[in-house]
Amino acid sequence: MDKKTLVGLGLSVATAGVGVLLIAGFKTVRKFKIKRERKQLKRYVKKYLKGDEKIMSIVDNLSNFQIRILFKIIEKGREKAESITLPDIKLPAGLEEKLSAIVDN
Repeated sequence: MDKKTLVGLGLSVATAGVGVLLIAGFKTVRKFKIKRERKQLKRYVKKYLKGDEKIMSIVDNLSNFQIRILFKIIEKGREKAESITLPDIKLPAGLEEKLSAIVDN
C-alpha cells in the first residue's frame, strides 16, 4: 500500500473513533441527566404530595421520554410564574390606617 492509502485509512479510523466517543459521551450525559431529573421528581412528590406511594410508583414506571416532557412542563410553568406581576393597589389614606390598625390588633 502506498502512503496516501495508509494516511486516508488512518484518518478515517480516527474520525470514526472520535464519532463513537462523542456518541457514547452524549448518551452518558443524557443518562445521568435523566437520573437526576427522576430523583428531583421524587423529591417534588415527597415535598408537595406528601410522598404518596401510588404517585411514587408511577414516577418509577415513567419512561425517560416522559420524564423529559414533565420537566419541560415544569420549566414552562416556572417561566410563566416569574413573568406574572401583580398590580399595586392604591388605598385611600384613611382606609390604609384602619386596615393596619385591624391587622395590628
